[in-house]
Amino acid sequence: MELNPVQRQAVEHPGGPLLILAGAGSGKTRVLTGRVAHLVRERGVPEGGVLAFTFTNKAAREMRERVESLLGSDDIRSWVGTFHATCVRILRRHSELLGYPRSFVIYDTDDQRGLLRELLRDEGGDDRALTPAGAGSRISRLKNEGITPEAFESQIRSPIDRRLAPVYARYAKALRERAAMDFDDLLLYTVRLFDADESVLRSYAGRFQHVLVDEYQDTNAIQFELIERLSRIHRNLTVVGDDDQSIYRWRGADVGNILSFEKQFPEATVLRLTQNYRSTRTILRAANGVVKHNVGRKEKELWTENEAGNPLMLHVLPDEEAEGEKVVSLLLEARRRDGRSNRDFVVLYRTNAQSRAVENALRRSAIPYQITGGISFYERREVKDVLAYLRAVVQPRDTVAWLRVINVPGRGIGKTTIDRLREFMDARSLTVPEALAHPDLVQSVGPASARKLAEVSHLFESLKPLLDLSPPACVAELVARVRYREYLQEDDPVEASERIENVEELIAGAEAYARRAEEPSVDGFLAEVSLLTDVDLWEEGEDTVNLMTIHSAKGLEFPVVMIAGMEEGLLPHASALDDPAELEEERRLLYVAITRAQKEVHLLHAHYRRSWNASGGGISRFIAEIPRECLEIEEAEPWQAARPVSPRRYAGASSSSSSSAKGPSPVGVRVLHPQFGEGVVVACEGVGERAKLTVQFRRAGTKKILAAFAELSHAD
Repeated sequence: MELNPVQRQAVEHPGGPLLILAGAGSGKTRVLTGRVAHLVRERGVPEGGVLAFTFTNKAAREMRERVESLLGSDDIRSWVGTFHATCVRILRRHSELLGYPRSFVIYDTDDQRGLLRELLRDEGGDDRALTPAGAGSRISRLKNEGITPEAFESQIRSPIDRRLAPVYARYAKALRERAAMDFDDLLLYTVRLFDADESVLRSYAGRFQHVLVDEYQDTNAIQFELIERLSRIHRNLTVVGDDDQSIYRWRGADVGNILSFEKQFPEATVLRLTQNYRSTRTILRAANGVVKHNVGRKEKELWTENEAGNPLMLHVLPDEEAEGEKVVSLLLEARRRDGRSNRDFVVLYRTNAQSRAVENALRRSAIPYQITGGISFYERREVKDVLAYLRAVVQPRDTVAWLRVINVPGRGIGKTTIDRLREFMDARSLTVPEALAHPDLVQSVGPASARKLAEVSHLFESLKPLLDLSPPACVAELVARVRYREYLQEDDPVEASERIENVEELIAGAEAYARRAEEPSVDGFLAEVSLLTDVDLWEEGEDTVNLMTIHSAKGLEFPVVMIAGMEEGLLPHASALDDPAELEEERRLLYVAITRAQKEVHLLHAHYRRSWNASGGGISRFIAEIPRECLEIEEAEPWQAARPVSPRRYAGASSSSSSSAKGPSPVGVRVLHPQFGEGVVVACEGVGERAKLTVQFRRAGTKKILAAFAELSHAD
C-alpha cells in the first residue's frame, strides 16, 4: 500500500491512544483499513481482537472489503460496523442480565411515535405543547446524553420538561413491557450492561486489543462512554476525525470529544493528515481561509501537490429563479467545454426547500437529476398536502386528493370513518363532495362523524372563491385558511421550520409560474407541477446531476460543486446568527461544501428570495473570509455594494435620491416605479446625482435608471 510519511506513521503506530486529525481528502479510509491490516499481519493481533466503529453501513462495508483485499481474505473476523449494529451484537448475547429477552424487538421512528402518541393521549393536556415527534426527539437527546427518566426528574426547568418527564418514564416502562428497545436504547443499554456486570465488560475490553473509530468528531456523549469502556484495558484506541468537519451538533454530536481527546487520554499521540489528494490548491486556500476564522478548532492547514486550478466563482443573481437557471447554464457550458457528464456536478444547499427553483430549471431543460439524502421537493409531504388541497378545490372528482387531506390538519376523522365513507361512495358511485352532501351518509358513518364530515364540506365550499385569485395569492390564502402552518408547528415542532420553509417555497414557485405564464391560473399551475413531477423520465443509476444538502454531501466528492444560497440567513442560517458556537458550525458547513470539489467551485447568491418576501440579508459574511485572490465575481458592481443592510434605509426617490446613493447600498431592495411597477435593484453604479440603478422589474424587465430621476419608492 502506497502511503505518505504521516499516513505510514499512523498505520504503523505501535499502540496507545492515537488521534489522527484527517483533513478533507487526506486518505483517512486508506489509513484506517491499512492500520487494521497492519495490526493483524505485522503485529500479530488476532482478527477478532480488532473492533472498528463506523457511522454508516456503507462505510462499514467499504472498510471490510478493503481490509479483506489487503489481507487476502474474504471473511475477516474483525468486528467492523456501526455503533448500533455492534451494540445489538453484544446485547443479543447478554440482554437477559438487563431483564430483556434475547429476542427483544427494536422500535424504529414510526413505532416510537406510535407509542408516544398513545402515552400523550393518556396523559391529556395541551396537545400543542408536546407532540409525538417532539417528545421523541427530546427523549433521544436525553438518552444520547445518558440521562435516565429518574435523572431527568431532578433536572426539570420548564413547563414542557414537566410535561415530558412522566411521558419519558412511562415510555421507558412501556418499552420494557413490550420487550422493545429504540435505537438510542441500543447504545444506552450496552453502557449500562458494562457498568452493571464487570465480568462482561472485562470480556469485551480484554478481547478487543485495538479499538478504532471513524468520524470521531461526530460522536455524542453516550458513544464516548461506550468507546472509553471498550478501550479501558488495553488503551489502544485509534480515533480518526476532523474537527473542521463537525456539522451534526443539531443531532447531539459533540465536537468537544475530539477537541479534548488529549485531555481524556494524556498519553495520546496526535498526527495530522493535511496532504489533500482531491482538490486544487486554490480550492484548498479558499477552504483554509474560511475555516481558520473558527476559534474552537485544532490548528492545521490543508495542502496539495495538485495543480493551482481556477479561482472560485461568485455569481450574483437577482433571485432564486435566476439562481436555478444559472446552475443550468454553468452545467451546459462545462459539458460543452470540458466534456463533463451530468454526474460530475453537485448542487449543494443549506435547506431542502432551496432545491425547488433548481429542480424546476433542470426539468425545464430536460436535464436529469437525483435528490440524495432527501426527497424531491414536490414529493415532500407538506408540499403534496397543499397541492392536494388545490387539486380537490379545482377538481372535485379527484378522490385521491380529497382523501389525502380530509383529516389534515386533524379533524377527528379516523380511519374507520374514512373506510366507511369510501364504501358509501363506491356503492353509489359518488364523488367525495357528493357523498358528503348525501342525506343517507349519517346512517353509514354515524351522527358524530357525519357532523365532522359536514364541516369539511363547508370548508371546501369556502375555498372555491380562492380560484379567482392569482396562483400565488390562492396558495397563500389557502394555507392560511386551513391553518396549515399552525398544523406543521403542532405536528412536529422540531422539523416545523424546515417544513414551513418548503410551503413558502411552493408559494414562491406559484409566483414564478405567474410571472412566466401568459394567462396564469391555478389549474395551469397544477398542470405545470404535474409535468415537473414526472420522475419516471429518469432511472436510478443514470447519468444525473446530484442535488443534496451540505449535510448529506459529507464524505463525497465531485469535479464541480455549486453552492446555492450564499446569503445571510441561509449560510449562515438565521438560527445561528446569535450563537457563536452555532455560527462556527455554519462556517464548518461551508468548509465541508467547498472541500467536496475536485476542480471547480461556483458560489451562487440571490439578492431576492420570494420565500422570504424580501431581499434577504445580503451576501454571506463567509464570502469575505475567502482570500480575495481565490475568488472571482461575475457581477463585480453588485458584489461591491451587497453587504447586509436594511431595505428600509433606502428611500429611493427623484431629486432627493442622491443622499441615498451616498449611503447604504440599495442593491437587493424591492421598489415600486409609477410606470414599470414592482422590481428589485440588482446593481448600483456611481454615487450622488450621477448614480445609476439597474432594476429588474417583474413585468417590464431590466431597466437602467439615473437615481436622480428614478421616481422609485420602497415596496412594502
